[in-house]
Parts: sequence; C-alpha cells; structure tokens
Amino acid sequence: MTIDPTEPTGLELTVLSLCDYANVREGLLNITSGGITRIAVHHGFPAEIEAHLAMSVYVQPHRVGEAHNGRVILRYPDTATEIVRIDFEFNVDADRNPGEGLNIPFALPLRSAVLPHAGQVDVSVSLDGAPAGLLSFWLIDGTAK
Repeated sequence: MTIDPTEPTGLELTVLSLCDYANVREGLLNITSGGITRIAVHHGFPAEIEAHLAMSVYVQPHRVGEAHNGRVILRYPDTATEIVRIDFEFNVDADRNPGEGLNIPFALPLRSAVLPHAGQVDVSVSLDGAPAGLLSFWLIDGTAK
C-alpha cells in the first residue's frame, strides 16, 4: 500500500488471488483455496475453468465518493492473445471516520471464460486506467499422457 495519502490514483489493489471459490458477504471477502498457480483441464479444449478471482481495492480517503472503473484481462503472454476482458465500475461511499479510506472486495467467477488451449495465462488488473496488479497461472492439459 502506498504511504502517500495523496498518491495520484488513490486506489490500491491489496488482494489479488486466483482461487477455487470466492464471494462477498456483508462487505467481507471470503476466499476458498486461494493462491492457485496451476489448473488442469481433464475434458479437453476449448475449456471453461471453475475458478474465481478474488480482489480487494483500498480507496484512499480523498477518492471515496467518486466513481471508479476497473478492467481484468486474461491473455496468453507468449502471444499476447487476449482471452477475455471484464470491465467493471464501482462507486464507494459509506459512513466513516475523518481520514478513513474504504476496502472494496470483489469476487469474479471465471467460469464463463473459454480458454482455447493450454499454456501460461496472465491476469492483469487496471484501476482507473492505471496498471494495478498481475498474476499468472498455468493451464495444463490433463488429458495428455
């Protein structure tokens, strides 16, 4: 997290994890089996994966009450081929103490993303147009012998 409270973007991606399951309940991010780095596909390609992307964004006090946008892109880094793009918007406001920022949790199911083949997959996240985070995982062909 940035120490400077007036850092230009005012948004910090504090959690980014690929997991078996995630949801948000009462403002809390619930993660099951987070930190996945490999997913085996046993039913051939193209394939959908049963995984979720868990994220938490800290909104610094000077950016609370404003509309924000985010983008998640899955791509094969060796060819820069984009697999799926997820755009989202959020506007946060709540009763809070003076100088208090807000943590905004997100749980994005990836089951509708169709991955055409095995290989390394990068998940990049941007917030208000600025790069915010990156994770990678390997999609393994579990049908190969």
